[in-house]
Amino acid sequence: MKPPLEFTLAGDGATDRCLRTVLEWVLGQIPSLRHRGFVVQVAEPGTNLQERLEKAVHDYPCDLLFVHRDAEKDTREKRWEEIRRAASGAGIPSFVPVVPVRMTEAWLLIDEEAIRRAAGNPNGEVPLLLPKLAKLETMADPKKVLRECLIRASEKTGRRLQQFERDLAERAQRVAELITDFSPLRQLSAFRCVENDAREETKKLLA
Repeated sequence: MKPPLEFTLAGDGATDRCLRTVLEWVLGQIPSLRHRGFVVQVAEPGTNLQERLEKAVHDYPCDLLFVHRDAEKDTREKRWEEIRRAASGAGIPSFVPVVPVRMTEAWLLIDEEAIRRAAGNPNGEVPLLLPKLAKLETMADPKKVLRECLIRASEKTGRRLQQFERDLAERAQRVAELITDFSPLRQLSAFRCVENDAREETKKLLA
């Protein structure tokens, strides 16, 4: 039996571990890959992009590298070109750019139940005011919106709220872990690009 394929995510920041769950879901939708088996590893973030990619494949050897950069104020095309140049300089032939428009946190604003559970108040009834899916790629600060949703979902006040706010990074990670279906994101062009590229590159590996 052939060993499972290994995938490495070269992150862009501290919140990139949220993307592991997203990528595991994307790869899990590929029938031939589910049969073969796979592992998703997350490399430590860094500053210089090319050095980060070189270190990622050195520390976490893989069959395919996923490279995350948030688009933020730049276009997805510009970020994609930055990744292509860095991968070429690092001698990495097979890679998939992961470039959410704005920030990764936008991809987590699709599941109210997951946010309530991550906030520790699954039965809360305070409206979370989640943005419509069609607006996720035009939001100015998805990270701020996600944190505000978690705070509202917690319904905490005073000292308990202060403690809760100190743990918001971990709560955001928990949201990603609790989402079981990322298919709604297929309405977003950036997510479709990741899914299509992952399928194409995986097909080459399995040929």
